[in-house]
Order: sequence, then C-alpha cells, then structure tokens
Amino acid sequence: MKISEAWLREWVSPDLTTEELVEQITMAGLEVDGTEAVAGEFSGVVVGEILSVEQHPDADKLRVCQVAGSLQGQGEKPVQVVCGAPNARPGIKIPFATVGSQLPPGKDGKPFKIKKAKLRGVESFGMLCAQTELQLGEDNDGLWELPADAPVGLCLREFLSLNDTCIEIDLTPNRSDCLSIKGVARDVGVLNRLPVNELEIPAVPASIDDTLAISLNGGEACSRYVGRVIRNVDVSKPSPVWMQERLRRADIRSIDAVVDVTNYVLIELGQPMHAFDLNTLQGGVQALMANQGEKLTLLDGQEVELNADTLVIADDEKAIAMAGIMGGADTAVSSETKDILLESAFFNPVSIAGRARNYGLHTDSSHRFERGVDYQLQEQAMERATQLLLDIVGGEAGPVVVVENEHKPQDQQVILRRARILSGLGFDMPDEDVIDILSRLGLVLINSNAEGWVFSVPSYRFDISIEADLLEELARVYG
Repeated sequence: MKISEAWLREWVSPDLTTEELVEQITMAGLEVDGTEAVAGEFSGVVVGEILSVEQHPDADKLRVCQVAGSLQGQGEKPVQVVCGAPNARPGIKIPFATVGSQLPPGKDGKPFKIKKAKLRGVESFGMLCAQTELQLGEDNDGLWELPADAPVGLCLREFLSLNDTCIEIDLTPNRSDCLSIKGVARDVGVLNRLPVNELEIPAVPASIDDTLAISLNGGEACSRYVGRVIRNVDVSKPSPVWMQERLRRADIRSIDAVVDVTNYVLIELGQPMHAFDLNTLQGGVQALMANQGEKLTLLDGQEVELNADTLVIADDEKAIAMAGIMGGADTAVSSETKDILLESAFFNPVSIAGRARNYGLHTDSSHRFERGVDYQLQEQAMERATQLLLDIVGGEAGPVVVVENEHKPQDQQVILRRARILSGLGFDMPDEDVIDILSRLGLVLINSNAEGWVFSVPSYRFDISIEADLLEELARVYG
C-alpha cells in the first residue's frame, strides 16, 4: 500500500523527519518497503493560461501561443510559446515551463533545461507541458489541462503540493486495520502519544425518497449491506485535481468522478465501495452464492464462469458483481449514467479469502475484505462518499438503507492480567501506560480490579481475541 506522507500528516503529524517516521512505523510492525518523491525533479514550472493561438506559418502541426504566467505573478507581459499539442487552445490553464526552468531528467539521466528557441523560424520562450514530461502521470496525448480556477503564475509544485513523499508499506495479513490513511494515522498517534485529527463526517440528509430493495441471502458470508440511491449525477464533471493527485500517490489511476470517490474513501477510511448504474438494474439487489457455471463479465472485460462457493451481488435476474472483488461491466457507471446505487458492505473474510485468486484476480477490495474490514464502518463511508459525490457531480441523495442479519460480528472482550505482563514480556509496565496504550489503540476499558483489566476490542481489530494479543500490542508500542 502506498500513502502520501502529507495526507497522513493532516491526520497526525509528529515532530519527526520522513526518515524518522519511516523508521518508527517499521519498528512498530508496519514495515516500510521504500519511499519516493511524488513528482519528478523540476523547477520553474508555473500555472500558465493560453490567451490566444495562431497557426504556425511554416508547420501544419505547430501553433504559436500567447501565454500568461510567470514566477513573478499575473501582471507580466504574455509570452510567446510554440507548441505542437493538439489540445492547445485559448482559455485553458496548463503547466508552463518558463525559460531557465529545469524539467525531470530524460533517458540520458540529465536534467532538461528550458532555453529560448526558434522552431521553424518562430521564437519560443518556454514550453507547455504534458503530464509525462513532469513525471506526474501517464497522459501524453496533449497538454495537461489544469482546473479553470488554478491561479495563473503560481508555482506548480506549490499548487499541487508536490513537496511530498510516497511511503510504501508492506503490511502483514493480520494488520488489515492499517490498510488506510486513518488506520496508519491511528498507529502513528499511539506511538507518539498524539491525538489523531479524525474527520467530521456528518450525515447527508436525504433530498429524495427513492430507495432500492436489498436482501441478504448468503448467510454469514454477507451480514451487512448499506445502499443509497443518488439521482441526477453529472459524470462528465472531472474529479478535482487534489483528489486525482492523492489517488495517484496511492498508485491508483483516476477514471471518473464516481469511481474516484469510491477509491478515495477506500484509501482514506479503508472501506471498499462500489457504484452501480441504477438504470441497468432489474429490480432490487441481493447478496447470495452464485449458481455453478453462471457467467459474469467483469469491469476489466474478462468473462468468468462462477463457482457455487463465490458470493455475488445480484439483481432480480443475474449476478452483477463478484462480492468484495470486482463489479460487472453491464451495470458499471459510464459517461451516460444519470442515477447510481452506491453500496458499502461487510463480507466475512473467510468467504472472500482465496476467491479472487481462484479467478486469477487481485483487487484493492479483495485485498482488504479477505483480511477483514471494520464491520461498523459502512455507514460512515457511505456518508463520506455521498458528500464528496454531491460536491463534485451534484445530484440528489435518497435515504441510507442498512440491512443486517444475525451473522454480523459481535464486539469481543479480552481479559488482561497484571501478572501476565511481567511473565509474558519480562518487565513490569505502569498501569497508566497499559491503559493509555490500549485506549489509544481503540480498546475500551470495561472493568478493572486487583487482578487486571477487561477491555472491549474495536471492530477494526480482527487480530485481537486473546490475552497474548494484548501483550503483543503493549510490547510493540512500549518498545
């Protein structure tokens, strides 16, 4: 899993350098595989605006652009730049590499310095850039079009907060609670005895009454399913650049605003989500085991023949998604989508484990579900995703529908005896440290006496069930 250090520090920011932070979380069991800068090495690139475009007199594929933007601000004289990008047109904001700026090294390993030049006899004072030329993405089809409200003349590194580091964490399978920014922040807060800046996620009031029938027919495989109808979305509206950048730093490609929001909530909170095109569904939705041999075309275009031990989400006619793994192509959100069903569920890890690999798949969702997702997170994720969607693509949200069955996991309690700390770890620990560490980890003190304590285990810690697990946590954090 890759995360942005800057994003993590919005949640909790200890007084540590990047190297010290990486060392700390590695020694606490969240092994860091490596770090890298979020962008290539470049300087002197600003937000520019193309004011006018004329055809080059001697080259069919070149255009002569007048561009506003400089490191000194917006009051400067427009600059002439010759450009061959097919999407160069008046009014767009683009990355503008001014004369004297340096772009990331090319194949020869040497930085590329921008100089005054003549292209087919016409002077050019700078360069207008694509994503690939700045090592900020894979789009090389034309100029990188920045948001219309991007401040002309502002340093691009400042505008996109590019002075940041990607941290790649290789988690052991038992620590699924840290497969998110929220989870890693929780551990960093514990290690440094700092409060974590939890998100305020208020409920989004329903503005329409539309709902869809949801039923659970898969037994303990799916014990909780949350759905919400959102109508009149405008999928043509792109995700904001700040969201695309955070996803890129998590190694997730931006697709469209609806998919981006579900991926964003996945990285931020740890809850996989999916959106169906509501108008492609036949009747309600249900979680149930697949019919042996039933076929489903997935989002990646692959057609799979389902096994009877595979949990699926189905409408009244057929399977529309492999539960916890991947959605189906027939009900996917597209550029034509107007109404969606947003879903957030809890699937039993045992029911998901190994299923993706049986079909030659591995997804961000299956990676989390087969290790364990917080079984009380679904509604919070739904409210977060709803608000982000309404802010970006608009629309009207219906009520949140929550369906549960008797197989929903129950909160566990674990006894910790004082005597076991010394015998198990080899040293005594003050009571206040025991309570502080375990409380910061999310455990709730239920009772205490001369023998020890009784703690309630949080819903996101699937790896804590016996006394030895609490001893491990104390040793891991205390050092």
